[in-house]
Amino acid sequence: MSRVELGAALSQCYRQSNSRWRGACGVLLLLLLATAPGCDRARVEGAMPDDCSDGADNDADGRYDCDDDGCFGSPDCNDNSPYPGLLESGVTCDAGDEAFVRRLIPQLWGRRPRSIREVELLLEVIEQRDRATLTEQMMTSEEFVTRWREVLFDMLEINRVGERTCRCVDYTTRQWMFEPGLAEFVRDTAPSTDEAAPTEPGPGSGEVDWGLTELVHSALALDDLSPIYRMALFTRLASKIINLDNPGANLAWRSTYGDMFERTFLNRRMGCMQCHNSEFSASGSFDPELDRTWEVPALFERAVFGDSAGRPSNDLSAFFRVEGVLSMRFVPEGVTPTLFWTYGEGFSPWGMHDYCGEFILPADIEVDPDGWEGYFIDPVPDRPSVWDLEARLQSGFDKIRVDGMQVAEDGTIDGERAFAWMVSMTIVEKMWVELTSRRITAPHFMPRNRYQRDLLIYFTETFVEAGFSMKEALRAMVLHPYFNAGTQVQCESLESSYYMAPIYDPWVSDYEIPEQRLNSVGDFVTRLPPRALLRSVSQALEWRDIESRLVEHDHGEDDEPVPSSASPALSFELDIGVFLLDGERGFRSNNFSESLAWEETLGGCDEPFLSPEETRYDWIDKLLDQASEDATLEELALTLKDRLLAEPSFDGEEERTLIEALTQAPLDTTLSQLSDAQGSLRRLCAAWLASPDFQLEGAPAIERAGTEPPNNLGGSDRSILCEQLLTSMFRGDTASCDEDGHLVLSGQP
Repeated sequence: MSRVELGAALSQCYRQSNSRWRGACGVLLLLLLATAPGCDRARVEGAMPDDCSDGADNDADGRYDCDDDGCFGSPDCNDNSPYPGLLESGVTCDAGDEAFVRRLIPQLWGRRPRSIREVELLLEVIEQRDRATLTEQMMTSEEFVTRWREVLFDMLEINRVGERTCRCVDYTTRQWMFEPGLAEFVRDTAPSTDEAAPTEPGPGSGEVDWGLTELVHSALALDDLSPIYRMALFTRLASKIINLDNPGANLAWRSTYGDMFERTFLNRRMGCMQCHNSEFSASGSFDPELDRTWEVPALFERAVFGDSAGRPSNDLSAFFRVEGVLSMRFVPEGVTPTLFWTYGEGFSPWGMHDYCGEFILPADIEVDPDGWEGYFIDPVPDRPSVWDLEARLQSGFDKIRVDGMQVAEDGTIDGERAFAWMVSMTIVEKMWVELTSRRITAPHFMPRNRYQRDLLIYFTETFVEAGFSMKEALRAMVLHPYFNAGTQVQCESLESSYYMAPIYDPWVSDYEIPEQRLNSVGDFVTRLPPRALLRSVSQALEWRDIESRLVEHDHGEDDEPVPSSASPALSFELDIGVFLLDGERGFRSNNFSESLAWEETLGGCDEPFLSPEETRYDWIDKLLDQASEDATLEELALTLKDRLLAEPSFDGEEERTLIEALTQAPLDTTLSQLSDAQGSLRRLCAAWLASPDFQLEGAPAIERAGTEPPNNLGGSDRSILCEQLLTSMFRGDTASCDEDGHLVLSGQP
């Protein structure tokens, strides 16, 4: 092997800066350079920190920084391509604007489009501006707030049912929606502040108690998620009253909360760090073709745990002590036959509602009777608690907000910065999972290849640099070429269907056929998020919200929780993968059980879970009431298909034949001639609700823009839809609807 070849190989080794062999690589590289005759000062570009951003030709080959092959994959060279995570060839294929709009609506608004005309109206925004403008305007709507509020609750594993149902969450309030003042207050103050929280501005506003929902609303208006994660440390601890008469329960809940903290804040597991961490990995390798761990270059675990391999779990769990931290009081007569403790009076962080928990201030916390000492960033031998974690998180957020991660040449990083950066990486990965159902990291919590690593770095930097902005991170995600990837049918220049870097399915790297070691659009096809599916059904058919029927949960005298029993809606949502509690964290995959549950509940397209006092009058009922007697079955069917799928046409004679068989009537049959119009339309409805067109996303569909629905019934009137979008997405005189119902943006692009 020549000196140049050996140098390149060692450079590649060194640039895997998280490898356990980094030090050995550096030593060998220095020995090579020292012993090479006549080249005592020469070295390989990219072998040392800052090589790829110092403006120097370090290996004297005529190529500088990111133009040198030795700098390929360096984080400093992410800007070499407008979109990190792409293959080196940069080959992309776009599915088109209509596919983009169809993918964007469920992800940003949590529902399917209401008609092809709604799709066309949103396309008009792209035609007059661009996709970024459409994305930004859609994120100003209340539907966006409602959708991503629920996602944030899922990300934080906030229970909707069970004994730990969060009392601090109100799913019906609109308080603080579009008002950033509350989130600014929490962001800029410590939880122990005596300063009163602001009141919501606007007519009719005043002193209103606030909890986590109100803070989420305000944080989305501020576009800064950091206040939410700081408050969530307290609300989680207050989600359950433990039995102080049972010391075993007390210690067990410390461990439970510690495990949840690892999942929701750090994206790590202490038990995995001995083999996989940011310094070394059992699946790492000298050879980049064999390397299965591509860590973000910083020694995160060492910074927060003192050792890259982690430490005893009790050192972290000690911070989640409940007794002596959460204020509780003894109830001699008992809350239940086995529980004699309930919430007590104490201090409410930032002045939040006492439902969110009242706590003992740090100076008043007594010595832990169990003697647990904590370690997180630094040793905390004296009374560790969530107050300590919150203070470190606030400091970390403040630091990286100003000047980023700041990694030293040896990979070390300030502990508070590492903490805040790990939380930020966790947030953006969970957001990406919500959009695609695919992780950017493997089960060992590290990216499996360079493309996933670069994507994780890119999204995290975007999120942090914009002030912990969910909207900017989402914008970067949906505008990435792989979000709206097309097929060979749409891009004839593609030489293969496998043209994407393995970010959706990283496990293809070991396939025997080289072509299949990449990803195709098929690796992106997935079921819509189950909450989006339910909301799509409820909105399209104008049903009552299914989630409101999960449980009857209330509080009695003295705000004590009243036990409640689950409704049939609970089993249904669990079966289709909705996150409801941390013991049932949901799923996105299709499976036989999920399909059976969907069919059992929605197989008749009849509103489920009605009480004996309630009667059904839904969108199909209204359609049949509004339609004329001479309306044909074909017109009614196409109106329904447009409502559910935004597809007001049939896919050829085969579909027409199948519809006639399902409805048991010719398509030219008029409404007056149909013996069971309700039954015919509801059978069609059930079939389309169970179809891949409704359930799945990712596969480009046939373009339907320009296809007119048969009528304006059922909410498909273009002018009405335009006015609704105008109210939802635009403020002031930034847009208008013309006399034909087209959306017109004001001013110049």
